[in-house]
Amino acid sequence: MMPRVVALLALPLLLPMLAGCGPDKREAGAISTERLLTSDSAPEDWLTGGRDWQQSYYSPLKQIDRNNVGRLGFAWEYDIETTDGFEATPIVVDGTMYSSGPKGAVYALDAKTGRALWTFMPDIDPGIMQKLCCGVVNRGVAVWKGKVYVASLDGYLYALNAASGAIVWKADTITERQRGYSITGAPQVAGDVVVIGNGGAELDARGYITAYDLDTGKQAWRFFTVPGDPAKGFEHPELAMAAKTWDPHSRWDVGLGGTAWDAMVWDPKLNILYVGTGNAAPWYRKLRSPAGGDNLFLSSILAIDPRSGRLLWHYQTTPAESWDYTATQKMILADLRIGGRLRQVLMQAPKNGFFYVLDRKSGELLSAKPYVPVNWASHVDMETGRPVETGQGDYSTGPRLIFPGSAGGHNWQPMSFSPATGLVYIPAYQFPMIFALPPGKFAYQKGGANTAVSVVFPTPGPFGLDGEAAKDLPPIAELAKGQPDYRPRGFLIAWDPVAAKEVWRVDTSGPWAGQFFASWNGGGVMTSAGGLLFQGRSTGELAILDSASGRSLGTIAVGTSMMAAPMTYSIDGVQYVAIMAGLGGAFGRTSLPGTAAYAYGNRGRIVAFRLGGGAVPKRPPLRHDAPVLVPPPVPRQGTAADQQAGARLFQRNCAICHAAAGGKVPDLSRMSAQTHRDFMAIVLEGTRAAKGMGNFSGVLSRSDAERIHQALIEQQWKIYEAATKTAAPHSVNKGSGKSD
Repeated sequence: MMPRVVALLALPLLLPMLAGCGPDKREAGAISTERLLTSDSAPEDWLTGGRDWQQSYYSPLKQIDRNNVGRLGFAWEYDIETTDGFEATPIVVDGTMYSSGPKGAVYALDAKTGRALWTFMPDIDPGIMQKLCCGVVNRGVAVWKGKVYVASLDGYLYALNAASGAIVWKADTITERQRGYSITGAPQVAGDVVVIGNGGAELDARGYITAYDLDTGKQAWRFFTVPGDPAKGFEHPELAMAAKTWDPHSRWDVGLGGTAWDAMVWDPKLNILYVGTGNAAPWYRKLRSPAGGDNLFLSSILAIDPRSGRLLWHYQTTPAESWDYTATQKMILADLRIGGRLRQVLMQAPKNGFFYVLDRKSGELLSAKPYVPVNWASHVDMETGRPVETGQGDYSTGPRLIFPGSAGGHNWQPMSFSPATGLVYIPAYQFPMIFALPPGKFAYQKGGANTAVSVVFPTPGPFGLDGEAAKDLPPIAELAKGQPDYRPRGFLIAWDPVAAKEVWRVDTSGPWAGQFFASWNGGGVMTSAGGLLFQGRSTGELAILDSASGRSLGTIAVGTSMMAAPMTYSIDGVQYVAIMAGLGGAFGRTSLPGTAAYAYGNRGRIVAFRLGGGAVPKRPPLRHDAPVLVPPPVPRQGTAADQQAGARLFQRNCAICHAAAGGKVPDLSRMSAQTHRDFMAIVLEGTRAAKGMGNFSGVLSRSDAERIHQALIEQQWKIYEAATKTAAPHSVNKGSGKSD
């Protein structure tokens, strides 16, 4: 079955002209090195995910400013028929908008009206659904010299004709399809090649990036981010050096992680490609590499020559990474005067809680200060560049409350740098987690989850402090003694990268302050020369702030939850602001009360705004009837030992998607009688693969699936019994035997 390309113009012969190829216009998607280098002189376009080659997420446009932003309103919308999440920032080139959606879909629109020019939908292998860490999402496209590059969820890289959407070439980027590889990140053009990484670190993957010829799709080079078994030789020289930082008896069979699932940026002046690498697999360092070592190139920033694929320098943010502290967060390039000297720098706020400023030519560390509470390390030694561990992060001797948690202090949501204020704006959060070693011996799962660590959220709920994984933990008060406030919060932080300190912060927790969802209300950010900062919120509001002070300048009620970064562009002298709307990602897929996704649904859309626009059209509100409390439709099953084993299997294989109830992820504590009857077919035959629930027969045995089912039945009964003790008599229906 071929991918679907739909051209939405009545006369195909008019397509090139309408797409921007008239007598006095460029061809569609005409981005080049020269155009990138002079993008500030043509601020009407937004040429990359971050607008410019520096990935600043800052626009020189200033028609919309502090004085008139109150007049900003609805211009147009493009409706997208999916409830999966949206994390991409659109690109606008000569009046045409290109953006991506779940699975690697591409939408080409008239940026003035929102009218579709063409759409592309890759045909996806449904088996990919069991190999996903963090949602059915895609973080963007690259546009270059008449082509649009996009990666599909199941690991193919496509080059599309920018005028028509027709496939120019397609490349399979996956080395071993039995392992847990996927792609959710955006491709990066770097000179004569386009580069893509892969996701799936804890899902049995070995990290690498691959470069392809822009015109033909022929593989130019591949760089592995962690070594394989030394006995089998090394694919390139850098791995021999990296292998010296690993135990010769490391768990080579597990893949080791290090996947480059998002952050890449190319400096066309220095012709250096910068790549951020991911976390370890397994997370626990003594299991992964028993004799110790830094384990290069986990959680590192790599500087690579895009012509040869050879390493120029590297900096490891988290040696011997053990907490899911990826360095895959967006990087920003800038020229800053530091210590009286103009430095070409790279800036990143990775998961580990420290904000880094590096010389991007040499890799020299210029500053590293915590931007959120950190307790696993006291500071970064500026002589060695290494974090100084406190011991609080060592969970080998018992459970530890660790700041930040595995979600980090900052995740994939783009930050922005404004040259007007000199500040970097970080969508950050304070969300520690309890790390512990699970009972029993680690068992490797090919193509399955291999963290070898139990993580518990410090919040109430079946997968937090009330869950199976927490039952043997010390009380949270004991774990939190002497530590910062463990209650989750979300923040927007303005950081001075020269002084290496916070300037201001705004709490973005919304109605969930202190709760699980607090850290996921604030999406990516964009700033402009109008003195403005824009950020989408899960509440469905587009927040507008003064970029100098953080003062609120108002909100726009969009009516759809947002996580992606906004962007801005101009056509015919009119400035627009646009954003992709729809919740997604590892934790953001859950539509809790208070989110627009809960109120109006999570169907995606692109929404654009302009001065003088009106109110954003709202979708019909969803009806949420108060549930009738009914007993589970099946009796308890299995022994207590079976149920406990099932709970552990659930925690390892299922909790990443079902860790919180609500929204479009089914609440397994309220399974219907039919779902119980279909349980084994759903899990082991993939009968709901079309809805995102993959076939787990390659990971779970039938007895494993039965134990998971028994654990869920037991949980369903416990929730019902606890509720009947406090519910009013009329709210309990003991005879219907029905459930949602």
